[in-house]
This record gives sequence, C-alpha cells and structure tokens, in this order.
Amino acid sequence: MKKSILAVAIIAGFATSAQAASVKVYGRLDAGLTSISGTGANDETLSGLAYGPLSSSRWGIKGKEDLGGGYGAFFALESEVHNDTGASGGNNKTGSGVGSVYWKRKSTIGMKTPAGKISFGLNKTWDKVLASKYDMVGSNFAGFKTMSDYIAIGDRVDNAVFYESPKIEALDGNFYFDHQFGEVAGESSGNSRTGVAATFKMAGINGFLAYSEAKGSTGSSDWDQYGFGLSYKTDNKIVIKAQYWDLSAESNADSTSGLGYSADGEGYSLSVMGPISKHTKIGLGFHSSEQSDNEAEKIEMTQLAMLHSFSKKVTGYVMVGNLDNGASANHELHKKGFSSQPANGGDQDGFTVGLRIKF
Repeated sequence: MKKSILAVAIIAGFATSAQAASVKVYGRLDAGLTSISGTGANDETLSGLAYGPLSSSRWGIKGKEDLGGGYGAFFALESEVHNDTGASGGNNKTGSGVGSVYWKRKSTIGMKTPAGKISFGLNKTWDKVLASKYDMVGSNFAGFKTMSDYIAIGDRVDNAVFYESPKIEALDGNFYFDHQFGEVAGESSGNSRTGVAATFKMAGINGFLAYSEAKGSTGSSDWDQYGFGLSYKTDNKIVIKAQYWDLSAESNADSTSGLGYSADGEGYSLSVMGPISKHTKIGLGFHSSEQSDNEAEKIEMTQLAMLHSFSKKVTGYVMVGNLDNGASANHELHKKGFSSQPANGGDQDGFTVGLRIKF
C-alpha cells in the first residue's frame, strides 16, 4: 500500500513538472502583392510579391518552466522567413560584424524573478520595441521603422543583456534596460551600447521615455539618442499615437561597430486608427525623418491602411503609401521582397494587398 502511494506521488510529481514546463513552435507568414512607382534610375513602376508588408514573416521555438515562488526560466529562438522565395535567416545587423545568421531575430535565454525578467543573447533593443508599438501598425510597408536609417530604432543587438522590471505602481508602467557588450580586446567599453526606457500611464494616456548610447571601438561615444511617445484610446476605440526621436552622432562615428551613425538625425510619427466594423479598422499615419537638419536628406511618408480580421490569427490588409524623398535621399517605400530603390530625390507611390497568418 505504501509503495502504491509512493508510486502515485512520484507519477503526480512528474505530471506536475511536465505541466509546468512547455515548449511551443510559433510564427507568422505574411505576403502581399505589391506595386511601387518611381523605382530605379528610369523612374519605373515595379510590381512583385513582397514578404512581410504588415509584419516580418518568422518562425520560432520558445519554452518556459515555472520554478515556483515567482521564479521561472525561459528561452526563445526566432528566424526570419522570406516566404516569397523560401529563404530564411539573413544578414546580421546587430553590431557583431557577423554575416549571415539563421536565428537573426531572437536568440535568448533568461529568468523570471519577483524583481523582474532578465535575459541574454540577441534580441530587439527596447528602442525598437517601443518605436514599433507607438507606430500605427508597426508595418514594413510605409511604416515608421522603414525610415530608421537616420535614427537607431531599427536595431537588434547581440552579445547583450535585457531587463524588464515588474509593474511600477507610481508609473503604472515598467522600467527597461539593455546593454550590448562590445567584446573588444583591450577596450572594455568598445563597440558597446546601453539603453534605458520607462513606460507610464496617466489620465488615460500611455507613454514612454527612452535613452540610449553607443560607443565606437576605442570606447569613445559614437552617438546618443532619446525618444518619447504618447498614445490615447477614445471611448469608441479610436487610437491616436505620436512619437519623436532625436539622435546626436559624432562626425567621426565608428561605423565598424555596426551601430555607428555619422550624422545627427531626428524623426517623428503621427497616426490615428479606429474600427469601421466589428472586424475591420482603418488608419492614417504620417512619418518624417531628417538628417543633420538638411532638407535635401529629409524623408516624408504617408500611410493609409485597412485591416480585416478573418479570425484571431488571420488578417487581410490593404495599404497605400506615398514617399517624398529630399533631393539627396533615395529611400524606399518598402524594403522586403524586392529592391525598389529610387534615384536620388525620387518620390514613390505604392500599394500592397496581402494576408498574414499566425500560428
């Protein structure tokens, strides 16, 4: 009898442990039929299949285990998927100087504690997380992060530590910290990057404040950047968002760090989005970015989007965009799927009709 009770207890213990730990395969595929005018030196219209107009296609594996007492362990591996060609992974732009990387979006391991979450590896900077959240839909087609050439909001960093605090009652928000180790022999701060941020809620308005700094290979400061944003949701579910970023760069910034910006930059976005039916919403966004107060390097982009939810995991969309490049600028309306770069000073109009499926 005692042996039976012991056996039942052991089996129950294993069952509890199995329930506490979980591993999940997840991802999303996103593709859109896209047409963009004003491409190339001949100012031609280019049409094709773009991957990730609404959000980058990806797949990943993540797991967690509850250790009890408010503690837990977790990991995540995430790769980009070019579902127009079947390719995966991609060029690493995280500052390590490494070329093609398979888990280019995320490769982290960490712990959850009563004092917050801490993780290590490759992931988004908190700047990137917040800039995407305070954009209208965070899209790759005519979205604010498409314009991150002048400001450091498009970065992921490797060899890094990330921290997220528990909710801070005084802020009704959280505190965030990330630090990338440059790992330069003989220079402890060379090629490093550090960022801090906080979110808050006040009188129904959500907001954030962020600051980051990067250093070159010699340990001298390459650039520092601050940003802030506000978001408000009305009673009829209309969401208004605004954000501003300012980057100050040294003229001799060390571009070999992968984080070097050789000129000052600033950018902002404004957007409004709301429902027109139970499953459909429309929005209008305006984005502007400029380098060194130089009108010739200015970019202005307008985005009109309609999203329809067929289910919790399936979304159809139509997006229309306009890009106005300054005389010396040649930025693209969309950067994933095919090259649509215009000549210097070339403007672009375009649209995409697509489908995103999450799993």
